[in-house]
Amino acid sequence: MPFKDDDSEFLALMGLGEKSSKKSHYPELRKRLFELERLGDVLDHAGDAIFLISLPDGTVEFSNKAALGLTGLERTAGKRKLWEYLKAPDGSAVTLTSLFNSPSPGERREIVSLRTGRGTRRYEASFQSVARGSQMLGTLILRDQEERILTEERLAETLKTVEEERVRTVRLTASLVEMKDTYTGQNQRGVACLARDIGLRLGLPDGEIDVLATASLLHDVGMMGIPTEILFIPGPLRPMDRKLMQEHPKIGWNLLAREGFSEPILEGALRHHERMDGTGYPDGLSGEDIPFIARVIGLADVVEAMMTHRPYRTAHSRESTIRELAEGRGTLYDPTVTDVCLSLLEEGFSFPRENDNR
Repeated sequence: MPFKDDDSEFLALMGLGEKSSKKSHYPELRKRLFELERLGDVLDHAGDAIFLISLPDGTVEFSNKAALGLTGLERTAGKRKLWEYLKAPDGSAVTLTSLFNSPSPGERREIVSLRTGRGTRRYEASFQSVARGSQMLGTLILRDQEERILTEERLAETLKTVEEERVRTVRLTASLVEMKDTYTGQNQRGVACLARDIGLRLGLPDGEIDVLATASLLHDVGMMGIPTEILFIPGPLRPMDRKLMQEHPKIGWNLLAREGFSEPILEGALRHHERMDGTGYPDGLSGEDIPFIARVIGLADVVEAMMTHRPYRTAHSRESTIRELAEGRGTLYDPTVTDVCLSLLEEGFSFPRENDNR
């Protein structure tokens, strides 16, 4: 069939016709078409769903097999809108706006739930737009994350169960101490309450506050190794009895270490009677050598002991306790922790009463 005059540019492009003196671009065009076909084959073998989308109308210029397979579509010569490919779990249409609420530039990522031929599944959706001349195009990639997310959820549930068991173990241990010595058991709960509030006021992360509370509940577990008759002496201890009583931090450390408790909890049990000027026990540590968690627990322990009734004396008043803390600030007790504790006491902090679940 003869070519029309209007085909002269097309003929020249292939090196034919009156304008054939120009270099033929046909081999180059064929090469480019082959590369595009090969790229399409590569994308069709990708496991991720890939869409090339015209913006802002949302027309899908290209979709690979994985994208078609989301809702079981067949490839056709005609173009479709994105919402024809993607459905929300309730069956409603999905658009770029519903996938990405944030209009921020650059790449955007979200975890989205989509209805597919395999049921509702969760995908990591990533989207980025680019300008091609006067046209805006966007690339949307959907990566199936259902199995990974399910695995993470199962792991999180397992960790939650383990943590709940750990908390129950700590409470049971504290209760066992209380069965032997009511005052020590109440002391552990009170110290945990004050130490937790100090940690909150200092702005410690949640994880550190949990460790602080746990260490406080267990700081006197070593009292289990002290003879009951010494615990209930209604007055000052004899030198021999005092020396034996001062072994409880090491006894507690050994008990907790044997059960695999973390280093901060071990340090809280071992070091809560150390003092900033080195006059404490069991090792006479001073200043920054005393672990911070032990400095908090040690101060909370002193405050609880002063403000709580004992068989051999009545409780100190709030005012008296505040005066003693102020006098020991920097010499016996960490100055920063002391300042926070003083603020709490001045604001009306009080220890929980028996059977109080605070």
